[in-house]
Amino acid sequence: MPRKTSLHRFAELSIILSLLVVLLGKIFFSQGSSMLFLFSYGVSVTLIIWMTFFVAFIFYKDPYEIAVQNKKMKGSYMVSCMVAVKNEEKNISRCIDSMLRQTYENKEIIVVNDASTDGTLKILKEYEERGEIILIDLKQNVGKKKALARAMTIAKGEIFAHTDSDSVWATDAIEHIEKIFEHDKDVGAVSGHGRALNGSQNTLTKIQDSWMEGQFSIRKAFESVFGAVTCVSGPLAVFRKEAIFNFIPAWENDTFLGREFKFATDRTMTGFVLGNGTIGRKIKEEYKDSPFVKDFDYKIRHWKVLYCKSAKSWTIVPDNFRSFLIQQVRWKKSFIRNLFFTGAFYWRKPIPVALVYYLHILFVLMGPFISFRHLVYLPLKGDILSAVLYLCGIIFIGFSFALACKLEEKGEHRWIYRPLMSLMSTLVISWLLFYSAVTIRKMVWSRG
Repeated sequence: MPRKTSLHRFAELSIILSLLVVLLGKIFFSQGSSMLFLFSYGVSVTLIIWMTFFVAFIFYKDPYEIAVQNKKMKGSYMVSCMVAVKNEEKNISRCIDSMLRQTYENKEIIVVNDASTDGTLKILKEYEERGEIILIDLKQNVGKKKALARAMTIAKGEIFAHTDSDSVWATDAIEHIEKIFEHDKDVGAVSGHGRALNGSQNTLTKIQDSWMEGQFSIRKAFESVFGAVTCVSGPLAVFRKEAIFNFIPAWENDTFLGREFKFATDRTMTGFVLGNGTIGRKIKEEYKDSPFVKDFDYKIRHWKVLYCKSAKSWTIVPDNFRSFLIQQVRWKKSFIRNLFFTGAFYWRKPIPVALVYYLHILFVLMGPFISFRHLVYLPLKGDILSAVLYLCGIIFIGFSFALACKLEEKGEHRWIYRPLMSLMSTLVISWLLFYSAVTIRKMVWSRG
């Protein structure tokens, strides 16, 4: 990853200072005495956003850059690359080819066909016949978690690298992440960097692509500074076998409100790594008769979960509004489920990252009510200015993320779409929380 230029540093400091000015303005010029809760809410939101940018810009360093300073590393770990696929005949070749092209040689590729009904299996058999992949062909659909669990039962690697069937990796992605594991034996999982593979397709995909940049290079970078990334995301999710293997039966049989919970695949797996030292013994006792526990009894310990900015991946994002809403509902259900899982022990993490985590939950839960007050209730009472100022604040935050995205782009202009994601989140996405909560027992996975 290239070193930051002085112009890059200046832009980062400008974003931090502008957010600080807004924060100080809210503290000293808001009428906090009459509405203490709303005053505190507004100040807290701005403070958390400022702190996230500040830590990500000032303190985050790609762990790969730290690892390569150790010149004795030889790539000693075997990496098992895995993907579960169902009905992806249009995308699966691109996914597998990106794994085959990895510069890291000490690897195996395991593909699980989860009862595809299109031409996916035919494509996979061609790879298998050439000896390029290990194929597991399931005749009955079991879902992503159980399919990947089948792959992990036969995997030979000390490192498990998961991806989605509609995603691709940069050729050096695994090489970068393997060095992190080799350098720091306390790292249990690493998230790569993700962008939209179809980001230039239309306005909606450009909005999502610019949003993804900030979610990784700002939010995950912030969490990574404290070794506590909350979600090792699907396009490039890499785990140390030792950190997750005993928890696979709990992961693949995850239940919520009395039913199997098929979503939150990446968040829940990450949660098992983050909570290893806290909830590990109880889970191992519960599944002590499972081969995942009985045959491999790994030590309970506290692991770091990091983010590697230089390990690039791309995934296909929804290209129409209906598919986008379906995805967001699935993500909201995962968010709700993980309130009761990761939220139960994340308070044990360093205070700054734990504070941001729980306040973010509060902001998500309160968001619809705050936006209703500013955009509906107050304007109906004649206070139109409140709606204007509220929307300006939303756009300002979006523009801060947009500038951060611009710093990472070369010759691209998708960063200008980022404020639209902030508006969309306020006006549309935040309200899906209610629908997601009411329908949370509905576990139908669909891209729309």
